[in-house]
Amino acid sequence: MQARQIDPTISAQIAPLLPAIYEAATNPTRWLEAFAPIVSLLGGNSGLIFSHQATPEQQGIWVPYQCAGEALKRYAEHYYSLDIWMQRGHELGVFVPGIVVNSDDLLPRKEFLASVFYREFLAQQDIHDLCCGVLHDGSEPDIPIVHIAIYRSLAMPVFGEAEKALLAALVPHLREATRIGFRLGALERRSAMMQAAVETISPPLLLLDKQGSVVFANDRAYEFLAANDILRVEAGKLAVKSGQQTKLDALLMDARTEETLFGISRPSDKHNIWLIRIPMSLEENAPPDARRPAIALMIHDSGNIDKIDLEGFAKANGLTRAELRLAKLLLEHASLPPIAQELNTSLHTVRSQLRTVREKTGTRRQAELVRMLMSWPRRIN
Repeated sequence: MQARQIDPTISAQIAPLLPAIYEAATNPTRWLEAFAPIVSLLGGNSGLIFSHQATPEQQGIWVPYQCAGEALKRYAEHYYSLDIWMQRGHELGVFVPGIVVNSDDLLPRKEFLASVFYREFLAQQDIHDLCCGVLHDGSEPDIPIVHIAIYRSLAMPVFGEAEKALLAALVPHLREATRIGFRLGALERRSAMMQAAVETISPPLLLLDKQGSVVFANDRAYEFLAANDILRVEAGKLAVKSGQQTKLDALLMDARTEETLFGISRPSDKHNIWLIRIPMSLEENAPPDARRPAIALMIHDSGNIDKIDLEGFAKANGLTRAELRLAKLLLEHASLPPIAQELNTSLHTVRSQLRTVREKTGTRRQAELVRMLMSWPRRIN
């Protein structure tokens, strides 16, 4: 599709406004500063960028210029349903992204002046005419219906084709800037929720890239790495002191898509450490990005077992007392033979009982079961 050519004179007029528009895309506090020159360029005396049926508190956008806050409140509470401009635009099917219309495009002047919306609401604010651009129609995820409206008073002439052409040239930029803003807002909200979950629910957690470099660590991971004597981060990568570095590197570089379990044995007077490697799905065609994690690594110190509500875990999954004891021992020992020795039974019996526990918990592998145990809520003191 060939790009629409913009008159060089119009391009020159809108060019000084573009930096502020795109700055507002990433800094919503700058929208009024970006919007005021647009209203001025079109010869308006007031204006509004607004998302229909989505207030700022509902992740929408409202940027009023010379519009009284009380009037906006009355519009949202009552006059929205009487907005004849909006009603007629929907009837005509003209409210699609990129379209620019003025009041006379929507309905005859006489009909507009006789409407309740004009007589009871607009006239009180000296709003007599409209030049409107459609930025979004609500069809994109996380982006509501958004219009830009420029108003003129009764003492001013109505908007004509020249003003519509100026706004039409600005709409693609406003559309992209608001899209960026909504996308960033959605990402920030999701990131905040994930961060809260990671900090309040997860055990120590590291995210690593494909080369094994740490790109994220939650607070519990920082605390653990600072306090333990065997596992640390050196030059951005995870290192282990006990002569198990080769095995650790193999774990991190493992290409398998299932979760992998790795136990770090410590001296007899100290607790063992569990590492669970959880591969993270990456888009095949995604560009290389050193910040993109490929592995989630959960850390469990077997000395913290008493903090986990294992009784609640057993009750939720229907485990017997013997099976609960096995689950606890899984968090204490880095392999099954020490568990068999502590239970004074055969390795075959331990494996059989472990299979039963996995069936009850819906886990396919020992690594999944250990991760489930590690992530189980802590006891409430």
